[in-house]
Amino acid sequence: MRHKRLASIIGMAALAVAILIGPAHAGLADILYEKGQLTKEEWLKAKAAEEKAMAPVEKVSEWQKKVSKLPILSDKFNIGLNVLQVQYLNNEAQATPGNSDNRLFIRRAELIAWGKVNDYFPRYHMLADFGSLSNVTNNVNSGSNNQILREAYMDVVPVLSLQPYLDRIRIGQYRIPVGIEGSTSSGLIDFVNRNYITSAPATTGGVTGTAAAGTLGATGSVDFIPERDIYVDFKSKPFEQLELDLGIMNGNGINSIGNSVDNNDQKDFFGRARVKPRKDLFFSMGTIQGYGTNLNSRNGGRGKGVVDRYITDFQWKPDFIPGLWLQGEYAWGHDAPPVTANAGCVGACDSTVTAPGQERTAWYVYGKYLFQSGLLKDWELLARYEEYDPSRNVSEDMLYRTTFGINYYFANLPPKVQAKLMLNYEIRRHAGNGPGTVVTGLDEFGRDALILQLHVRWF
Repeated sequence: MRHKRLASIIGMAALAVAILIGPAHAGLADILYEKGQLTKEEWLKAKAAEEKAMAPVEKVSEWQKKVSKLPILSDKFNIGLNVLQVQYLNNEAQATPGNSDNRLFIRRAELIAWGKVNDYFPRYHMLADFGSLSNVTNNVNSGSNNQILREAYMDVVPVLSLQPYLDRIRIGQYRIPVGIEGSTSSGLIDFVNRNYITSAPATTGGVTGTAAAGTLGATGSVDFIPERDIYVDFKSKPFEQLELDLGIMNGNGINSIGNSVDNNDQKDFFGRARVKPRKDLFFSMGTIQGYGTNLNSRNGGRGKGVVDRYITDFQWKPDFIPGLWLQGEYAWGHDAPPVTANAGCVGACDSTVTAPGQERTAWYVYGKYLFQSGLLKDWELLARYEEYDPSRNVSEDMLYRTTFGINYYFANLPPKVQAKLMLNYEIRRHAGNGPGTVVTGLDEFGRDALILQLHVRWF
């Protein structure tokens, strides 16, 4: 009797051990059952407990297999979705015949690939926008959306011992390191539409009057501070609180098919100094200096002659108010007067100035607050005000825009997926193209707009 009781105690202890450490010793119950230390009923209970204990492990293992197939492969080669934006635009402007200002479309579909070759080539980068051929709207400069390849560059470190004084040299086509929003990826901007500094509208319709025939600075497409170009940029970080960029670029925007191919033999120079007095604050000053021709230029008929751009900016994310973000930029510059060839000439012709040069200004300021806890967790409120003066030589041509926005971040998605739903309401006003002009209902930038956009990014 004593032996049976001892065997029963041993069996129950073994069953408890099998249940508790089943995942680590999956065959223990089988061994005890074969030795007669467990009854068949006890063995079945132990097996059921083992299967239950192993279920989460199997789920984790299955998840790990899926994660291992994500596009983040190694430091040598990676591929991801920089941004996919599906946008619905409801514009109060009247639609021209055959067109609609209320539309659902793919705003961007950007696929990115990047990696590292070695310490001397620490970064290569390519970005293609598969929505760029079909997303042309009145909100978008058509000259900026006529190709799929948007970015391609290589970073070079010629002498490792010179870092960080000569941190790296960037060669290729990429965002010009001047300003904040213009040099920020579309996958990271806070509002649906970029500000007027980098995306000024073309007043090609909706304005009537004697002065609206194309003689004023407000007419034509204006990339006041261009977003991208082909350039060579020397980057330096002499100390933690200072970043420097100095480069040379084509000056007519990114290469593309058709009439927008860069063609000016005189290159432009750019530079930026960014000061970081503390972790949560920086401010910077940047400039573009160069020479432009009016041929194939998307910069508002900037003409033949010297052009300049200056831009100052700040960004503050105070540590003592988590979730608050304040940012602003002010830009000004001059375009040389547009020119035309002498009438009746053949071959190489001298050019004649036909209009005065333009001085332009643009600025914005915005704030946002992200709720990080409570019922409104992952909701973000935004507001931005901006002004753009296409020509200081002309009155009654200003553009004003106030944007109110709400973003919701899908924070519970896998960590490499960054998705948000963006709702923007833009209050727009356009004074016209100068004295004597009238803004009609067809002018999109003189009428309010409601924009809803699903924004997904997967790195």
